[in-house]
Formats: sequence, structure tokens, C-alpha cells
Amino acid sequence: MTAIGIDIGGTKMLMLAEYNGERISRTVPTGRDCTPEKIQKEMERFLNDLPFNVDCIGIAVPGLVENENMVVLSDVLPHLAGMDTDFLRFTNKHVYMINDVKAALVREASLDDNPDLVVLMVGTGIAMGMKLNGQFINGCKGWAGELGSMPIPTNEGIRKLDELASGASILARAKADANTVHTQLEEEVETIKEIIHAAGGYLGIGISTIIHLLNPNKIILGGGSLQYKGYYEAALQVAKTNTLPDLWDACSIHKAQEAPYMVAQGAMLFASSKQPM
Repeated sequence: MTAIGIDIGGTKMLMLAEYNGERISRTVPTGRDCTPEKIQKEMERFLNDLPFNVDCIGIAVPGLVENENMVVLSDVLPHLAGMDTDFLRFTNKHVYMINDVKAALVREASLDDNPDLVVLMVGTGIAMGMKLNGQFINGCKGWAGELGSMPIPTNEGIRKLDELASGASILARAKADANTVHTQLEEEVETIKEIIHAAGGYLGIGISTIIHLLNPNKIILGGGSLQYKGYYEAALQVAKTNTLPDLWDACSIHKAQEAPYMVAQGAMLFASSKQPM
């Protein structure tokens, strides 16, 4: 049985396959105007170029996924709302859909048998996946973990964590693209450093909240925002300062290994697990 994994992100879509020990991947841009038709077209093109037949497809989406087959809501890709697996099923391939951070959790759980594990994805938006006491925590409709919607009081009123700490919020405040932000950080531009430090600090509040509520043994972080110089360090500093010492000491925090592929790999594993034996 062969599967491919697809990570549909706010700025790009990564399609991943593994064949004869080799990794085959393709990345295409997305963005807020991305439509289900574009997703379908790029998937079909990728499948047609593969040197083997595919049995099933796992698709990871940034947003609320219901019953493993439909996107209910996606803040970062609003046109995907209503997209379902029937629309994406072609050439008789089985298609399974999962929230992107839950896909990352599937991947990390396959590498780590820790019964208490949290995966936190910080990209265009922010979300988390949880495995507690060895059980995946999904909520009544599978929407548990929408950390980016957590309300936080600020001088400007109550804001969502997404509006304060996500990659999209950083670019909006910097009024620049990601490459420009990275360049300005290397050049020690003070205003950009302040934006990154503030955003990381708000993520630290989110991390501290996770630790206090769930008491996990390990938190693994992934996502493109972690690449901003100083962001991760600011998050850890604020989280440690605002977390009860005993709870902090009981939890280890790490960046994910091979982070760019973790969501697509998790989607692939998820699809494989759903296939009848």
C-alpha cells in the first residue's frame, strides 16, 4: 500500500511521496485566494508525475476539519471552507483529511511513545495537537487545539493569539514579506526586533497556558515562524517566567526535527492508518 501526504499551508502547499527510500516532493504557492480547484489541479499534476501508483492520499488543512472529510472553516485559506474529500477524490484514490497540527502530532507520536505530548505549530496561524495519557484529544467535533483563537487582553483591547504571535501577524506589523523580515533581523533593525520579541512573548503566554492546563511531559514546536531570529528565545523566556516552576521543570520543550516535512509526513501516516488491511 502506498500513500502520499499533502500539507496545505497558508502560503504554500507541500506534496510528499516516498519511493524506494527516496523522498519525492513538490511545493507550490497558495495564499488567501487559493481555491479548491487549484488544490485539485496541483494534486492531479503531482500524482501523474509519480513513478508509481498511489493507493491513498492524506491531506492536512489549516482549519477546522469535520468527520475527516470536510473543511468547515479556515481563517488563513477562507476559500477552502466546504471543500470535501469527494471533491478531491479522482482516479479512484482514497482521500482522508485531517487538521494540519493533528497531522504533525500523528507524525511526532510515531517517533515518540511519550503518553503526554503536545505539538504546537506556529506558521501563518497557531494551533496545537494533544496526546494525553496515551490518548489523542480531539474534542466533540475534532476541533480541540485551536490555540490561535485564545483571547488575550492588550492595550488595544482583547485580541486572539493569532493576531499577536502568528507569522501572518508578524508580516502585517512589519509591513513586509518574510524574506525582508529575515534580512532586517540580520541587520539588527530595532523596530523589527521589537516586533519579533513581542510576538514571541505572546507565544510564550500561550505555551505557559498549555503547561498550566495540561501538564504535558513534552512540547514540540514546528512552523515557519520559529525561523525568525529571536522569536523562539523570546517565547521560552516569557513562558518560563510565567509558569509555576514545578510544572515548567516537568516539561521539556523542543523544536521539531525535519519540521518542513512533519505535517505532510503525518498526513501520509494518517491516510495509511485509515486504509483497510
